[in-house]
Amino acid sequence: MASSFQLSLFEHKAWCNARLADTLRATYGQLDAMSWAVILLTFEHTHLVDRAFQARLEDRAPDIDAVAGRAVPEIGELAQRMAATDAWYVRHAREVADAELEQIVEFTYLIDGEKGRMTKAEILGHLITHGAAHRGAIGKMLSDHKVKGRSDLMTTFRRP
Repeated sequence: MASSFQLSLFEHKAWCNARLADTLRATYGQLDAMSWAVILLTFEHTHLVDRAFQARLEDRAPDIDAVAGRAVPEIGELAQRMAATDAWYVRHAREVADAELEQIVEFTYLIDGEKGRMTKAEILGHLITHGAAHRGAIGKMLSDHKVKGRSDLMTTFRRP
């Protein structure tokens, strides 16, 4: 079983993604088309990376061929897909054995075809930081458009 810390990180990630999706639903129609597209494609990118690494953690090839969307996704559908993937990661973080986290995964990056090699623990760490970085960028974009987001801090998440 994975550490409670790791589980907490993935629970927090799922919570953050859901809150950002709620903010984006409420923002629909308030931004120009280009800004909206950049925000949604950035948010979708985090989901596509999550899916690619989910496949690698399951020792299978990803069912996608790129980590950048080809069309602007609809926020409701994207939010549903993200919630399902986030639920998988929460279950995985709850159930994965510590020894499994040290296993090496060799793969090919979808973005450039280069070879990659990481432990399963490193993959999970990457997903936490990758998603947080892009959510932060989206928050800045929303702020630039005077859209108030919702706190995604761990301290807010852990409030009773």
